[in-house]
Formats: sequence, C-alpha cells, structure tokens
Amino acid sequence: MKITESTILTPGRYTRAGNHNPELPIIEVEADGVVLDMAGAVLDGEDFSGVGILVRGRSDVTIRNGMIRGFYQGLQIENCQRVTIENCVVSDNHNPVDAGWLADTANPSEDGFGGGIHLSHVTDSLIEGNTTTNNFNGLDLVRCERVTVRGNDASNSGNVGLHLLASCDNIIEDNRADHCIRFAGRFWNDTADSAGILLEEFSHRNRIVGNSLRSGGDGFFIRANNRHPSNDNFIARNDGSFSPNNAFEATFSDGNVFEGNQASFSNYGFWLGYSRNTTVRDNRVISNRTDGVAIEHGCNNTIEANEIRGNLCGVRLWWSPSPIGDDPSENYAVRENTFSKSRQYGVHCLDTRNVEMSSNRFNNNSQDFRQVWEYLKG
Repeated sequence: MKITESTILTPGRYTRAGNHNPELPIIEVEADGVVLDMAGAVLDGEDFSGVGILVRGRSDVTIRNGMIRGFYQGLQIENCQRVTIENCVVSDNHNPVDAGWLADTANPSEDGFGGGIHLSHVTDSLIEGNTTTNNFNGLDLVRCERVTVRGNDASNSGNVGLHLLASCDNIIEDNRADHCIRFAGRFWNDTADSAGILLEEFSHRNRIVGNSLRSGGDGFFIRANNRHPSNDNFIARNDGSFSPNNAFEATFSDGNVFEGNQASFSNYGFWLGYSRNTTVRDNRVISNRTDGVAIEHGCNNTIEANEIRGNLCGVRLWWSPSPIGDDPSENYAVRENTFSKSRQYGVHCLDTRNVEMSSNRFNNNSQDFRQVWEYLKG
C-alpha cells in the first residue's frame, strides 16, 4: 500500500496477501506532510519477516493510533525529519529466544537486529505514547539528532528497550523499559549485554531523565565499543534497580552526570570503569550484592551527596595492571555522602592518588576507609 496523502485507515486486520512480496512493507509513506491515522487498524506480518511500515526520505510525517505486530521490523524510518509516531502499539515483533551473545559486540550494527521501531538518520522528531513491548529491541535511534522519546513502554525486550547508536542531543524521558533481559547461560548473571537503555559509540549530550529501567540485564549502559565514548550525557531520576549486573554502567567515557537515580538491589549500583570527569550526585545506592560505586582506572571524578547503604563496599576506586589500558586512578572528590552498613568498607582505594575526602558521614560500616598501595608507590 503506497500512501501519498493524509489517510485514515479503515479499522481491521491487514496482512500480506498471498501474492505480496515479503521483502516489501505492507505500507510505505511516499510523500511529505502525510498524516497516517491507522484508526485502530492492525498490521499483522504473521511470520516475523519484512517491515510493517516504511518511511524513507520524507518530512513532516505523522503515524498514529495503530497496531503493528508479527514483523522482523515493525516500523522503519530512514533519512527523515520532523516525524511523529504516537499512540501506536508496535509489539510482538522479532524477538528470538536464546539469542546468546551478538556477533557484533565490538562493531555495532546500524541495521539493528529487528523489533519495534527503528529510526536511522532522523532529526527533530517525536516518539510519544507508544507501546513497543516483547521485541528484540523496542526502539533504535541510529545517527539521530534532536529526537524526543517520551512516555513509551519498551519493556520485556529481549535485547535492549531503548537503544542509541551515534545519536546526539536527544531527550529520552518518562519511558518504561523494565525486564529487558536475556540470559546466555555461562554463569548466573551472564545477560549478554542486554539493558533497559543502551548508548553506544559517540552518543553525546543526550538527556536521559525519569525512566523506569528495572530488572534489566543492566538498567542503563554506556558501552564504549573499541573505546569509542559517549560523553556529556545527563542521566537523572531513573530507576535501574534489580539488575543481576549493574543498575548503571558507563565505560571509557567523559563528562557524564548521574544525578538522583535509584541504583539498588543489583550486583553493582554503578560500574564506571575508565570514566573521566564524571559526576555521581544525589543517588540512592542501597543493598547491592557487591559495591555501590565501583570505578577502575578512573580520573577526575566527583562522588557527592549520595546515600550509599548496605553494599559490600560503598565506593571502590582502583588501579591494577590491565591489558585494556593503563589509565591512572586519580583525582577524586568524595564528599557529603552518607556511607552506612557497608559489609567491608565505606570507601576503599587501591593504588589511587589524590582522593579528597570531605564532609562524609560514616555509620555502622565494618570499616569506614582504607587506602592500599599494592602495585604503585603512594
């Protein structure tokens, strides 16, 4: 079906007819300025192949009020600007069982792995009030800028709920991406890098605010493939709790701010290896199996005004010989935090230089503070 003008679909179920090429979308928008109101219509791919709706090289397109299910990719938007997708259900598309680890962990696939909504090279757009549950990826933003993703539910994704790859200056707020997890089976917490929200490779200056990311492989994850960073993101008032791995993870990146998040009941609250110029402020980091905040080879980081309670170690900072990089561990401000009921230490520093400790409160820790020099001279 080719759409060249604003259209209201007749409610009903639309499938590929027997003579329809499965490589072609059921609907393709082929003009600018089109409003496609699906009016409750259902596009059913039936066999998890192909694309439900395709929009390519268009401007000022709106798609609303429909259900898209049973495709490899429910909705695909490419090289567009000012697109709105609202009040759609793009659920129950490609979501393979027992996928294990993906082959391109080191080199992310811009084509994605199928699922709900996939945006590529899209700018100045709005994705609001949609349900994209039970897909492999709920929503992908690839090389997108100034897209607002608000009030969507991408829960129960087999890989990632909300995924940004080389995407900058976007707003991701008030979404739900709970239970985005799959187990690869090598050990109890091997969840194959699944996550509620994943940022990859040069995804800078995004605003990630007020999202529910509970019970994911990680809640929130910045994955620096090939040490390609994602910098200067603002990650605030999200809940990444109940992860078997990390409520929040960010690696090899610079200038990120984690503020007012819930990072509890996970293996680690924050795992921030090789982070630089990063701020961890006013978070609740409670009852994690291992450490509240763990940073290896970090530099120029600030940890302040957090409630850190009931972890193995409240904050752990360290340097050790590593085959992936010899960055120092140095120049920390640890201030105005409350450390309580740590089972080992409130703060533990291994071969870490220049740690400013000020105005912290220590209550009922096995030991409040320890600094150890094992490989380096103090």
